[in-house]
Amino acid sequence: MGNGVRVELRITAPESCPVADASAATGGVGRSVAWSAEPESERTVEEFVLDLPDEDAGVGSDELSLPIESVFADASSEIYRFERDCRRDCPCVSIERFGSPVADVEAREGTLFVTFHVAEIDEIRPMLTELRSRYEGLSVERIIRSETTGPDSTLVHVDRGRLTDRQVEVLQTALEMGYFQRPRDATAGEVADALDINRATFAEHLASAQRKLLPSIVGTRD
Repeated sequence: MGNGVRVELRITAPESCPVADASAATGGVGRSVAWSAEPESERTVEEFVLDLPDEDAGVGSDELSLPIESVFADASSEIYRFERDCRRDCPCVSIERFGSPVADVEAREGTLFVTFHVAEIDEIRPMLTELRSRYEGLSVERIIRSETTGPDSTLVHVDRGRLTDRQVEVLQTALEMGYFQRPRDATAGEVADALDINRATFAEHLASAQRKLLPSIVGTRD
């Protein structure tokens, strides 16, 4: 069995996403997103659950990128349905074009959180490069690697929240430029130039990020 990787992305204010729009308009949480394509009509029908913060919360049509309709409601949530052109990309569709089905989608305050899995960690780099070119507000929330080769299999949780925004930017740029590849596709100087910093500052940010992340990956000695 291979070592799979779980990737959790954050996409701030994605365009043409009624789920994110509805969460922003109501302060609720959009979840349980499901879709069904209709190839003949070139339309996709989607449904999602919107957990409302209070009974008076509602969705105004002028606050959404696409019209939606309520198809079911109870005391704390509603199920909404909408249609979109199946040829038009959205974050979930863009991810699935790489052959990785979306495992979970949730929207909070206009921000979309998307989880998917890849078989090998090397698959992440081209995906992130392509997705960032389409979605300006995209960032990596977590990367969790499944270790299944030994008798003591574990999930390694990498918490992005421990890093500063600048450290995240340094790691993302280095990853996308191939600094961590062997052989390297970019030198430390080239990555530093792309970040508009000197090599010493790049090395400092990289070392600081590693000090924060490596203990959760390899553990610490008592």
